[in-house]
Amino acid sequence: MKNMRRVLFVLLAFVLMTVPALAGNVKNIIWVIGDGMGPEAIGFFTEGVRYANLPDYPEKTSNLERMLNGGTWGLFFNNTYDTLVTDSAAAATQMATGQLSRPGVIGEDYNGAAAKTLLEMAREKGMSVGVVTDVYVTDATPAAFTSHTQNRRQKMEIARQMIDFGPEVIMGGGLKYFSTGENKKLLKQAKKKGYHIATNKKELAKIKSGKVLGLFAEQALPMTVEMYMHPQIPTLTEQTQKAVEILSQNPNGFILMVEAGKIDWAAHGNDAGAWFKEMQNLDTLLGYVLPYADKTPDTLVYLNADHDTGLGAFTYRHLGQQKVMEKTAQGEVLYDGNVDYASFKTYHQFLLQKRSLYNLKEELKKLSPEKRTPALLQEQLSIAMGYPVDISAFKNPADLDGLFKQLDEERGLVWATPSHSSLPLLSVAYGEDAGEFSGLYHNTDILPRMKAALGW
Repeated sequence: MKNMRRVLFVLLAFVLMTVPALAGNVKNIIWVIGDGMGPEAIGFFTEGVRYANLPDYPEKTSNLERMLNGGTWGLFFNNTYDTLVTDSAAAATQMATGQLSRPGVIGEDYNGAAAKTLLEMAREKGMSVGVVTDVYVTDATPAAFTSHTQNRRQKMEIARQMIDFGPEVIMGGGLKYFSTGENKKLLKQAKKKGYHIATNKKELAKIKSGKVLGLFAEQALPMTVEMYMHPQIPTLTEQTQKAVEILSQNPNGFILMVEAGKIDWAAHGNDAGAWFKEMQNLDTLLGYVLPYADKTPDTLVYLNADHDTGLGAFTYRHLGQQKVMEKTAQGEVLYDGNVDYASFKTYHQFLLQKRSLYNLKEELKKLSPEKRTPALLQEQLSIAMGYPVDISAFKNPADLDGLFKQLDEERGLVWATPSHSSLPLLSVAYGEDAGEFSGLYHNTDILPRMKAALGW
């Protein structure tokens, strides 16, 4: 009988070791959303880090690549109820609620009914919740996780609903929506609800527990390429570190949504240098959250985009015979006789860039045509790019849109659109129960998979 029991015990142990563990072990989720980060943005960034010999990446490996190699990939669609192309509002609503919606809608399904979000479900389970962004906190993505409105433009209403809902952490830009007009007393109300208010890096550092409302700019935070001009503003990574410090104090666990929102803005502006630096910003964030997941085994990190923006890529161009002669005289190799292929040296130019080209273009548009001389344009472009730019061969530099397009052509860059596309998106899950997110799915399927990982 004893031998029989021993055999049964060994067989049971063998079965337990060989059967895959059931999902439901996740206690904490850090959900990172790269707004506008299509698959081409991921390839654009990781290829440059790997092969361009960039001084910022001596090991030639990004944190994003480490996540890709150590995580579980998925591919998902993001169409809305009745449109192929989505916006951030509908995309975030569908991800946060698991319900089909329509463009422009926040936290409501396609019939206009309020749909419960993942953060609201987590609150019912006794977990702590938070949203962090580098745009403004009332923008579409954080709004869809914390509020319910018919239109994403209802930012004042969204701000009030956020405070009423009461996430332990709300951080990003958007101070004006909590301190002016109909919401001029909202900060006082937030303090009564237990929020510590922070408007700069020093004030944020002093907060060690409780609720945090961090509003570090009147509207959106600066583009990453221009953040060096604003040392008082905490970076997206610094905000996330504080958020995790606060949220992890809850023994029931936490869910934090972090948005790298300016990937989308750079792509809308068809600004490849700013695009690269926004991807660097995301990569720095991953350099914090991935090690956190490694040392906190019950943590899942999920990375995805809400939609694609821009469809930017490197390309080649055919040159005229005179241009070919000029190039070859300088010792450059031209394949196929007259075809100029994009070069890895362009990535080094991205690292030198000091200004958002979109912001520069808007400033130049405000000048009278008489002041927009070729000499001024070349000077301002050189300052923004961080290296001497020669526009002497550009056609009609007074046409600003054409000027910036020719600059891209010189560097071998092309954009399909300044808008969103219907491109399917990549997801990467890392850490506990990452296997829940493999395969081909729809963005409304993310929430059920999150619930399965949490054991709900």
